[in-house]
Amino acid sequence: MDYFSPEVAKALHESLFPTKDVKYTTIEEYVLQTLGVTQTPSIEPEVFQRNFIYLMCNIIKDIKEIEDRLKTYRKEFDSLKSDKGLDTEYKRRKLKYFCEINKQAHKEICSFISDGLAKYLLDKSYDMLKREDEREGQFDIYSSLRYKYALHRKFFSYDYPFDAASKIEVYLRSKYELIDRPYEEMRLMDLLTKDPDAFWKKLYQYVDDDNIMDIIKETVENNYHLSKRKEIFETLNDLLSSLKYQSFITLGLIQIEGLFDDYCRLKFGENNTQGTLIEKVKKSLENNEFAFYRMYPYFALDIPKLRNEVAHTGMIQTEDTKKMVYNLILDLNTLAQMVIKESDFKFRTAQLIYEKISEFDFDSDDPKIVDNAYDRLLHEMLYYFEFPYDDFWNMIKNPNDYIDEIQFYKIKDLEEGYIDIPGIINSISEIVRSVGFWKAIHRLVKDNCKETSWWIEAEEFAKKMKNDYISILDQDAKAECIEVSRILDQLSKSKKSVKV
Repeated sequence: MDYFSPEVAKALHESLFPTKDVKYTTIEEYVLQTLGVTQTPSIEPEVFQRNFIYLMCNIIKDIKEIEDRLKTYRKEFDSLKSDKGLDTEYKRRKLKYFCEINKQAHKEICSFISDGLAKYLLDKSYDMLKREDEREGQFDIYSSLRYKYALHRKFFSYDYPFDAASKIEVYLRSKYELIDRPYEEMRLMDLLTKDPDAFWKKLYQYVDDDNIMDIIKETVENNYHLSKRKEIFETLNDLLSSLKYQSFITLGLIQIEGLFDDYCRLKFGENNTQGTLIEKVKKSLENNEFAFYRMYPYFALDIPKLRNEVAHTGMIQTEDTKKMVYNLILDLNTLAQMVIKESDFKFRTAQLIYEKISEFDFDSDDPKIVDNAYDRLLHEMLYYFEFPYDDFWNMIKNPNDYIDEIQFYKIKDLEEGYIDIPGIINSISEIVRSVGFWKAIHRLVKDNCKETSWWIEAEEFAKKMKNDYISILDQDAKAECIEVSRILDQLSKSKKSVKV
């Protein structure tokens, strides 16, 4: 790609900033002062100029793309005003959604120009245009972090195949390592564009070869939160085996909302009012920006149309019921795995921590070895504390609050030398209440929570554990917890005095 020649750059400079009005030595100086920046860029002035031009060209392109799209959607929305049909109403809802998110994107870009552009430029230590050339058009996540639209632009289009995008995540997770999935997804979506029949054939083959409906049935049967649907999914499996596709579709579509309901109850509590399907989809996805943009249009704006058809006619009018069945199986698999991922995280965390416990010697006659075991375990737990997920810690503190769920995973006639979920939870719960564990926390804060050596994650972990456990510990462990509290109080006072 050719860049601006010095002559073109000079002509552009002179046309934009005539000599008689110029008050700045260089265009870089003009840009910096215009943006209110006093910091000197870490890159060469020429590269900074090129980055500024490159970035502004991309911003202009994004704004134009959004404005053109909004004109098209508004025109189409207005053309539907006189049509009172139900199908048209669903289309209006979808157009309204895309108008709203594109207007939000436009507003965010304008805010970025005012408040984020300068910092973004100063953070870049490389030639942005040159890097784009080197990537040969491949997606660059780092340059796309300037605002949501740059990162998720494909999801702002009404015409994006959200139905396909919502179905492939579980497929990719089952077939490829994490590092390979983005590239494989790009290949799959490219295949969808070039040869839709080949794309869908690949996914339907996955359903058959991997026995996905059997997997869903077993997943439902073996998960505490889904097991109440065991009979329904057994029936779905029987309907599929009997080639009773209309019955499968009618029953399966209802389970879409059911699985979102399960997810909401798991995430927000049994007593939380879940609302309509659209509200459940929004609540389920809104804390994950990527998942929301990717899945909301399909599950909240397309699936309700199908459910409404079933509600009013008792069946689906389609020329290819088998294709719809396969699509529905992929949807049910996506949602079942979403519930599994949310519900099992606390148990997976417990299993990983227990694996570490098994490596350490807590029963040694040598106190130094025992102390070392607790110290190492504590550092492992600190890693999991950094994840903003409270269910694991709440379960370890109050296992009786989760007793039905924990006991669901109890293994009958467990062989000697093995341990099940209830045993793991009980073991970890006992350890975090032990005096040895609290001595380890005491050592941690004593060595790492002071003015000259301050480890913020250690302080936050100790503070949370102290607040959660001080009232329920036995006497010896509580004495160590009180010492931890005293050190944390001293640290807090010293930090306040430094600020003053």
